[in-house]
Amino acid sequence: MQVRRALIIALLLVGAAFAQTPEAWLKSRVMSVRYPPLAEAARVQGDVHLKISSGVVTVFSGPPLLVQTAVESAKALGSIQDEANLEVTYHFALVDTTTVPTTMTVKRGNAFGRAVLRMFGLKTEKMVFDPQCQEGVPPANDFKVAGAVIDIWVNGRTRCIQTETEAPALVARR
Repeated sequence: MQVRRALIIALLLVGAAFAQTPEAWLKSRVMSVRYPPLAEAARVQGDVHLKISSGVVTVFSGPPLLVQTAVESAKALGSIQDEANLEVTYHFALVDTTTVPTTMTVKRGNAFGRAVLRMFGLKTEKMVFDPQCQEGVPPANDFKVAGAVIDIWVNGRTRCIQTETEAPALVARR
């Protein structure tokens, strides 16, 4: 009898130790939401407004490429803080993480021009801004809870777009 009581108390203590608070549970759910790859590639961003009522998710507005991800995430949220009606807004935003500013030193003009610049005591080199395209990591997702209103920010990243070609330009001939 005492062993049984001790076992029940131990199980309750272990369960309490592993139980998550609603904020921690919500944070783990929000961090798992990923920006839809197609929407990220198409550079679609915006807000998706939803209402959760007794487990039923209703979409009020939002870009179609983002709605499916928001609805799936909202279904996973379920009912939080014992609220029957929740208003959830997903803020999908793209963050520019691609360009890394770098500078490089280049010589001005040709050899004759530099000789003339030296005669007048002017600089023969100049600093040139050279943006490098590198894939970065977007900031972590975030959320804010105010009663029955939940705002969730889902961050995506812009991708590098190659603007210069190494092949010579084609010329159309008639």
